[in-house]
Amino acid sequence: MKNLFHKPLYISLLILTTVSLSGAVCKGGSTEAKNKLAQPVALEWWGTNSNSAAVNEIINDYKNLHPNISVNYRQFRPEEFETALLRAMAAQKGPDIITLSNSSLRAWQDYLEPLPATITLPFIQMTGFIKKEPEAVLQTGNTMTLDNLRENFVDVVPQDVIIDNKIYGLPLSLDTLLIYYNRDLLNAAGFAKPPATWTEFKDATEKITRIDKQGRLLQNGVAMGEANNVLYAADILVALMLQNGTKMIDSSGTRATFNQQTQQGNETYSPGADAVRFYTDFANPSKETYSWSKEEPATLKAFASGKLGFMFGYWRDYNTIKAQTPGINLDIANFPQIDNTTRPTYYASYFVQAITKQSKYVNEAWGLLHFAARAEEAQKYLSSAKQPSAHRQFYQTQVQDPNLGLPAKQLLTAKSWYRGFNYKEAEKAILELINQINSGTTITQALEFAAQKVTQTLYKTSL
Repeated sequence: MKNLFHKPLYISLLILTTVSLSGAVCKGGSTEAKNKLAQPVALEWWGTNSNSAAVNEIINDYKNLHPNISVNYRQFRPEEFETALLRAMAAQKGPDIITLSNSSLRAWQDYLEPLPATITLPFIQMTGFIKKEPEAVLQTGNTMTLDNLRENFVDVVPQDVIIDNKIYGLPLSLDTLLIYYNRDLLNAAGFAKPPATWTEFKDATEKITRIDKQGRLLQNGVAMGEANNVLYAADILVALMLQNGTKMIDSSGTRATFNQQTQQGNETYSPGADAVRFYTDFANPSKETYSWSKEEPATLKAFASGKLGFMFGYWRDYNTIKAQTPGINLDIANFPQIDNTTRPTYYASYFVQAITKQSKYVNEAWGLLHFAARAEEAQKYLSSAKQPSAHRQFYQTQVQDPNLGLPAKQLLTAKSWYRGFNYKEAEKAILELINQINSGTTITQALEFAAQKVTQTLYKTSL
């Protein structure tokens, strides 16, 4: 039995001539293999991936090896995907493969099939020295182990996709939170390069921000400090917490702990409270960092007006932000870090592919995802989609890439935080935390309430 991950059965197939079923009559091979090749398998893949052309390349490569398998990729708008999926699952008409956010994978666990230990697939190979003849072959191989996953993917991936010692999904790429900035405003403020630390970031936002005599904001340093009109507000705050050493969830995974104090030497402090204070100070008129208020427009609209210096977003947002901000001298930078840190921390938000229990073709569906996870196929996808890699082996190459180098730099030390069953409610609790503090609630009280709300989501409920 071969190992599909380290030395995949697909590697040997790539050097063989693949023929279509319609034109091939398999004179050789096992009866079982020929019977399986004669049975068409139609897979449905639902997702929100805007790089559908790159996804179709994976699908075509897989079909070339397994001509009895067809795959229909259906792309949804993010806001409609979950509703459509729940309806289909309720009607027992769910797709075979689904694309989920890394933070919501555990919520869907009961509806998913984990990666099996082995995969058996038929294919056609050409044999013979003088006259080549198609032969049906049925081959079984081992899939990747937990150790394989940890060895080949960046650290955040196994932390997210391994549940109860089983692999429930695999990513095609990986994304982390970045700074988007208006280069002209940064230049005008006297900064030759974007800030690398939060101290530098504060200095830059203070220089960019302009306030009139009535205290009204005329120009904003950064969209930060509020909840409702800040793009990715919850992600930004959680990223700050993680950087500051906040333990978000206890080791048992049953209680939120970002409200708790910690001991460092002889001092007791609350890293979560410090992060929240730092974040909300950007919306506090009494602070030097004040640069945003609840009266400001939505982040992207403010940025498009040319009066906003910094905003936060993901690499996957670049084309959208570029298209919606014409005339802006747009650039990106790495997410700022704590001064003198030896452990840079970036926030990961990405998508994983998983197989539903409703699939009639779990073996073939997981075969496709396992095939897509191979380094050779992953490299093709990443080159076509122009996305940062979840694979360790492409790190050095991508860091040197003039386009992907900046987001790629953040991959090895990326972290995520949620391991519960209702990320939407957990995210809502973080946003409520911000709003409560800006409305006058003490940080201690607001943190306590948010932790209680998040803790409730750590217990299993039905979708």
